[in-house]
Amino acid sequence: MRIAHVFQLATSTPIVALERDSALYDVAELERRFGTRLADIPGVSDFHTRVVALRCAGLHALDDRLLSGDRPASAQLLPGTFLWLAPCATDRAAYVQLGPCARDAERPWYRFGNSRALQGHAAAIPFPALEDEPDYELNLAALLCEDLRRATPEEAERAIAGYAVLNDWTARGLEAQALAKGMPPSDAKDFATQLGPVLVTPDELGPIDVLRTQVRVDAEVRLCSRIGEWAFSLAEAIACVSDRIELRAGDVIGAGRVVGGSARCAGRRVPYGARVELMIERIGWLAGKPVCGPEPLPWRRR
Repeated sequence: MRIAHVFQLATSTPIVALERDSALYDVAELERRFGTRLADIPGVSDFHTRVVALRCAGLHALDDRLLSGDRPASAQLLPGTFLWLAPCATDRAAYVQLGPCARDAERPWYRFGNSRALQGHAAAIPFPALEDEPDYELNLAALLCEDLRRATPEEAERAIAGYAVLNDWTARGLEAQALAKGMPPSDAKDFATQLGPVLVTPDELGPIDVLRTQVRVDAEVRLCSRIGEWAFSLAEAIACVSDRIELRAGDVIGAGRVVGGSARCAGRRVPYGARVELMIERIGWLAGKPVCGPEPLPWRRR
């Protein structure tokens, strides 16, 4: 199943949608057309409620109707009538980003990201002012649908509601300045992260280790590794993190940059205004555009 979270412009409302063959369908309208029992339940159109709390209740039945060819035109969301949102609840989620680890590492490392800065597909990303080296980082992300504390890898794997493409945008100039001072590179990361375009459920995606990845910057194709070339599996890393902190249903876990998954890794640069597209096989393309952000406002008293 392929689940989207979009902002419907006509109603100024965030809604849940299903994607099939590059077309999006409003879940609420599908339920009205098909007469399902969930159509009139208050709050059922909220992404966190429907996908995480209710564990996608009723969505598989709707998706089966779409797969069978029953696709009412009244439920289709036409281009230009919506904006993409990150497939999570940014006001509820914690965002935990795993780091790339050497093959001889003893355990994965992680940091907390800024969940309020999670952006959707096709967004323009304002970078900090004066940053001269914007960069992308291609990640796989998992959305949790269960709380985890001291979990086993098997429990961690069962707690994954679905997967999406994640772009951990990075300001390389600010990153270098912070690391040179022995400080964490928060300013270089926390301004924006992209997630999307859709959340793909494990039953649809299959094994993630074999999935191929690719990057396009404007017309230039840049190849990356397969997803599985990590020191630890994603389930192992999530289990390890849950031994240190409590993870909650609705949290987003970034799996760590794939090998070759940044411009710096490829020995290239990304100009402002370029269309950057990150692809993970069977999930889709996540597009974004880095733009130069505004000058900072004075923050000290005079």
